[in-house]
Amino acid sequence: MDHLLKMRRVHVPMPLDRLAEYPILAGCLDGWRRLSDHGLPETIDPVEMPVEAIKAISLIDWDDTHCRWIVRLSSTLMDQGHGKSMSGKPLSDGFSPKDYPGVCSRLDKILASGEPDLARHEFTDARGRRWAYTRLVLPLSSDGMKRDRYAVVYDPGTFGQRLGG
Repeated sequence: MDHLLKMRRVHVPMPLDRLAEYPILAGCLDGWRRLSDHGLPETIDPVEMPVEAIKAISLIDWDDTHCRWIVRLSSTLMDQGHGKSMSGKPLSDGFSPKDYPGVCSRLDKILASGEPDLARHEFTDARGRRWAYTRLVLPLSSDGMKRDRYAVVYDPGTFGQRLGG
């Protein structure tokens, strides 16, 4: 069984003014803002983001047919964390059934606001090992109105690192 499915999840919201601590995420936010002049962008092109972020950007879309989130493009970091490619897979594959509703609830709030969201996540895996990452969620829209897509960018410098050292 995938070891990530056994991890306890902790979500720590952070104000966007802390982005200066995460220059790669700050660069991605700047790129998203350039695309957001006339509403939410349809997508972001990872190659137009800071080069250091390319391995850390995942794109996720809502699938109306099956009423679920689908990973359209999984980042190298996401794939390494899950031990397999997540592209084309339901987002729910990466979470335990117990944790997934909380993930969806946070996504609903983020997308309803239409604003980027910065947070830290901490995990304890099945072997008792603790690690964490900081991530930025950037809302996207298939038509400029619906909030049915998003990009998640993991900070490479904190991916796999313990909170507090």
